[in-house]
Amino acid sequence: MITIPFPRWLRISAFVAIAVLLFVGTHWPKLRIEGPIKRPDLAIHFIAFGLWSLTLCVSGLLGEPGTRLNAGRCFVIGVVYAAFDESSQLIPALGRFAGLDDYAFNVIGLIIGCSLSLLIRTHEEPRPLRRV
Repeated sequence: MITIPFPRWLRISAFVAIAVLLFVGTHWPKLRIEGPIKRPDLAIHFIAFGLWSLTLCVSGLLGEPGTRLNAGRCFVIGVVYAAFDESSQLIPALGRFAGLDDYAFNVIGLIIGCSLSLLIRTHEEPRPLRRV
């Protein structure tokens, strides 16, 4: 297990910052991303939603970080948010594109982020007493 001793307010602030950046980045009008690989936006979807879900899980907003219940809640919220995020890009004024492949990479990122969150604790586990 990895222990991160950051206070809750800092973990929540990190999640809020990433959530705002994700929303702005996915709704920036007529944004085009080009790179050395074909469809670099898919890698960005994967990384962005993985980071979003990891920080949501670690923030403790939906339960104790590092628990399966918390990771499950974060995943469900993430799947719903990813669907909203992807479908809202269909607003004509944004000049954006929405696709099932984008959504699939969002969900894969969510799975990885929520899974990694199971390795993280926000406080050290008690050590067993040693007999002398």
